[in-house]
Formats: sequence, structure tokens, C-alpha cells
Amino acid sequence: MNRTSIHEPLDAKKMIIRDFSNLLDTIPNQDDQVTIQKFLRYLQSLIRIKQVVPPVVEIMTVIKHNKPLLYHAARRAVMTSSNLHMLFQLDMDLQLAQERLKQFDQ
Repeated sequence: MNRTSIHEPLDAKKMIIRDFSNLLDTIPNQDDQVTIQKFLRYLQSLIRIKQVVPPVVEIMTVIKHNKPLLYHAARRAVMTSSNLHMLFQLDMDLQLAQERLKQFDQ
């Protein structure tokens, strides 16, 4: 058994959480096209990750509560036929989402 394969998924999730934290700190809560496109590009990159299952539900929940203008503007900008449309249907308890994200950000 290759021991590095045990840690790779955990490292990948930590990297996803770090990228998300960086996005949350840097992206403004605005509904302008540049910000919306940046956010949608981030979501596209998130759903393309194949190594692990990214914490998409938790990420969408935190964005919905912390950046509501951006979240709702992006939701309106996404067509129902888009692969991103499904992400805007996801929701969970905010506190639980934050706790789950903190598990990997240590």
C-alpha cells in the first residue's frame, strides 16, 4: 500500500478549502459582471476536480450567507441548462457548513 495515496485526498481538500478562504477574503459582495464571472469561473473549477469530492454544499452555503449580493446575482446569471444551475439549489445549515470546512483547514 502506498502511504502517500492516503494523504493526497486530505491535502487536496485542504487546498480546496484554502482556495475558497482566499476567494471569500478577496471577492467583493457585488453584483457586477466581473465579480460574477470570477465567481462562476471558480465554481466551474470546483466541479472539475476529480481527485476528491469537493465540499460544494458547504461552500455554496457559506457564499450564500456571507456574500448574498454576489450569490443571488450569480444565480440569476446562470441558465437552467448550465451545469452550475444545480449548485445554486444546494443549501444546508450555515454553522454545520462552517464546522465541516474548518475540519480541513487545520
